[in-house]
Amino acid sequence: MARMLTADDVEAGLVGGLFLSAGGSGRNAVAKNRGLGQMALDYGGVRLVGIDELDPDAPVITATAVGAPGFANWAIRPRDSINAARRLIERFERPPVGVICGHVPGFNAWLVAAALGLDYVDAASNGRGHPTVKMGGMGLASRLDLSITQVGCSGSRAENNEFAVVVDGDIVRTSNMMRQAAVINGGLIYAARGPLSAGYIKENGAPGAITFQLDLGRAMLAASGADRIRATVEFLGGELLVEGEVTENTVAYGGGFDLGQMRVRGSGGEAVLGVYNEFMTADFGGKRVATFPDMIGTLDPNTGEVISISESKPGAHVAVIVAHRSKFPVGKGALDPAVFPEVEKAMGVDMRSYL
Repeated sequence: MARMLTADDVEAGLVGGLFLSAGGSGRNAVAKNRGLGQMALDYGGVRLVGIDELDPDAPVITATAVGAPGFANWAIRPRDSINAARRLIERFERPPVGVICGHVPGFNAWLVAAALGLDYVDAASNGRGHPTVKMGGMGLASRLDLSITQVGCSGSRAENNEFAVVVDGDIVRTSNMMRQAAVINGGLIYAARGPLSAGYIKENGAPGAITFQLDLGRAMLAASGADRIRATVEFLGGELLVEGEVTENTVAYGGGFDLGQMRVRGSGGEAVLGVYNEFMTADFGGKRVATFPDMIGTLDPNTGEVISISESKPGAHVAVIVAHRSKFPVGKGALDPAVFPEVEKAMGVDMRSYL
């Protein structure tokens, strides 16, 4: 399946990826992500390869961002993602052959692939947005015997604002350090971690996540306005939970996360959406209808554009779409019981009993 990605893939990946970010990104992220995708193509191109095309023992890195996407006051630049990957690779005895994204849209991973001459692997840690590195850890949160390296970078020495952190160890403790680095950096930091073998990612990650993202984006782009809602629901095999007015949005930044809830009232009732960076739970009529890693996302009912949590102010109208986790690629980290207690405690809800 190996092929070079194109400008059309940027647009499809943008729309599909923003929706699959599960409320973490929306209109406010379009220009940034389109710019990253185009920058990667201009840098020398991005080759997408299937996980089965790689030697199972071949090392692969993950390019991602750690922090709160919507409400924090952060400032990051594309070079930070490349610098984080470079610092990570310097510590390896064997150079990586490819890079995956933590979760889609993943355009920073496109840029890392182009800049460092790596293949962009058709896989992700998880196929939808997740709030913690541990949830994107592909099962490593329950494997404290395994050690990885995580690197976060921001700024530059020339501008007298260079900031970098390198941590080695199990994914639980190193992820806690990365979260603190993001807080120090204003709420978000570009990061890279690894190495993991292609075989491990195939078994524990979300193979096919990039193809799914692109195909969803094409299906969404083929429709417009209200028809895009229908197209999205049909592609996902999901349902339109509610279309109506945002009556409450209490989500605020604190301690490295966007935390709160959003209420949407429609003609058939009210949905309550629990937020921990992304949409994590959906209740309707007092009954739980979706729980992470189920997909929960919002579109503008008039334009069909993806709307983020931070853009969904009280009075705004949104369409809430849900789909069961079996309908799209999901990494094992998103179902690892070890990653849920901290999220449940912060949100004050039960999640594990719905897995």
